Amino acid sequence: MIRIDLENHFYAPCLIDALAQRSQPPFYDRATDQIHWTEDVCMPQGELLQRLLEVGEHRLSLLEQQGITHAVLSCSPGAEQLEPAKSIAVCQATNAALYELTRAHPGRLFGSAILPVKDVATAERELERCVKEYGFVSWHTHSNYGNTAPDDPRYLPLFRKAAELGVYVYLHPQLPEGSRYAGYGFTFAGPGLGFTVDTVTTLLRMVVSGLFDEIPSLRLVLGHLGEGLPFLLDRIENRIKFLPNPAIRCRRPLRYYFQHNIWVTTSGNMSPEAFRCTQDVLGMDHILFASDYPYESVEDMMAFLRGIPLNEADYARLYYQNAEALLGISLS
Repeated sequence: MIRIDLENHFYAPCLIDALAQRSQPPFYDRATDQIHWTEDVCMPQGELLQRLLEVGEHRLSLLEQQGITHAVLSCSPGAEQLEPAKSIAVCQATNAALYELTRAHPGRLFGSAILPVKDVATAERELERCVKEYGFVSWHTHSNYGNTAPDDPRYLPLFRKAAELGVYVYLHPQLPEGSRYAGYGFTFAGPGLGFTVDTVTTLLRMVVSGLFDEIPSLRLVLGHLGEGLPFLLDRIENRIKFLPNPAIRCRRPLRYYFQHNIWVTTSGNMSPEAFRCTQDVLGMDHILFASDYPYESVEDMMAFLRGIPLNEADYARLYYQNAEALLGISLS
């Protein structure tokens, strides 16, 4: 069966070099092999960084062994938080490197653009170039850019451009700002809690601001089976309806946007209960396969998905049919 992995991460060496030249977060300390994301939170790298930098035979062989036939490659965090001039150079170089990878493995690897978001006009042009010249299928962005986040109105032109070009936006978590997440290490501040809180906040601010009403053709994808939102959706929607607030500018119930504008992937969430909840709330047409490699074990993800009680038609939706529809391609 065709399997399209919607979240497969990499780093181009130019970004690590740029982070290593900095002394303020985010920066990479080569001596300790750690990325310092904030003043209080650093992330050990080790073998993880080597896997992120390696997009060659080892990775392709691993995917093939697990039955993954296609993958969308996306740049891990850091480039968006650099000062504008450096961010432009790093994003352009990263996208160029990614393009060469897709050229080396045509039809097997797809590209997702990273953009120098703090220079919005340049970011628009870069996205258009990545789609029209490189054939990239999406814009990969993060839940915050340090002192700003994608829900800030200044970034509206980038979402308009993505919709205009017909590509989806993948909203990936980033460490939240704030001392409440300090003191318990990267695990707590990042994947254990902070990632989810920050991404949910950004996504819901985008929805209630009326972004999807203003750009109804915009398509957005969340990882981790929706960052807990399928479980929370009824409660949030109920309270918004029960306590009317003129600041809430979305014109429709929240559920509408999860039926028309928002999809989720399996990346990084191997809970049978979470999968059942997501399936019940969103339906199989809005769940896509993603491995989250190398932050997660591909072997563990595939074993988890084999254990989910789905029929053949639902597996086809999960592994490739929903992705084909999202990407506007046919691989079957």
